[in-house]
Amino acid sequence: MRAAIEVEHLTKRFGSVTAIDDLSFTVREGAVTGFLGPNGAGKTTTLRIILGLASPTSGTVRVQGVPYAQLAEPARVVGASLERAGFHPGRSGRNHLRALCAMARLPMSRVDEVLELVDLAGPAADRRVGGYSLGMRQRLHLAAALLGDPAILVLDEPANGLDPQGIRWLRDTLRGLAREGRTVLVSSHVLAEVAQTADDVVVIARGRLVDQGPVDRVGSPEPEAVIVRAADDGLARLAAAVESAGGGVERHEGWLRVTGVAAATVGEAALAQGVALHALYEQRASLEEVFLRLTEGEGAAA
Repeated sequence: MRAAIEVEHLTKRFGSVTAIDDLSFTVREGAVTGFLGPNGAGKTTTLRIILGLASPTSGTVRVQGVPYAQLAEPARVVGASLERAGFHPGRSGRNHLRALCAMARLPMSRVDEVLELVDLAGPAADRRVGGYSLGMRQRLHLAAALLGDPAILVLDEPANGLDPQGIRWLRDTLRGLAREGRTVLVSSHVLAEVAQTADDVVVIARGRLVDQGPVDRVGSPEPEAVIVRAADDGLARLAAAVESAGGGVERHEGWLRVTGVAAATVGEAALAQGVALHALYEQRASLEEVFLRLTEGEGAAA
């Protein structure tokens, strides 16, 4: 699958401070990619450079094969929402989107379409943004990003201020956009949500790449253990068989935690011993555990 965004050897310095240090990664088309890192890791600076809002000290960034500044109609290629973007408090949500359409030469019909998509249609659209809750502002940010019907979305902390229902709505929306073939690059601190939403993750710390890849493989290419549940009368026989096959076994009431052998080996041992299994699955580190392991000590340093 082609890369929608390519970051190669990107470095950004602010005086004596190096915010991004020889950073390289790709974002593949048609997928949701989580962009993770401690505070001060360089995530927002990287997003600003991708969008042409800041210039790199060195390195290159390409969006659909070219620098953002060379896109003929950028609003139709990339939709973006950065965390610190603001709204005029006296303008309604609808009029805010109309102004953006006028600036980007987009059809005004898109305003009602995106308001419907982000659940801001109706009276909420005509209220002044100054009276919006933080969650409503986040929905308006996403509506603005979608105005050009873009192939790529770049979102900085879109879940901030959303309640659990809103977070679920955001997850479903982003997954739906990816199923349509769009590319989503999303920076977030809500790691549990990223684990449910993202296909891939890119993890950085101190402006450097720490790891990248599919969300269920980053930092944990192999399962940490195999969990098996069975009737008590068969667990002892199964444990002995697994140990004979070279596995390590932790015995618990009603279940075993097995290390050193694959799940298939455990299943074959159960079959050979005539043990009926109630459950058999691989135990992997959560994204939060992997993130903390990969960036240990980096947050304080940043």
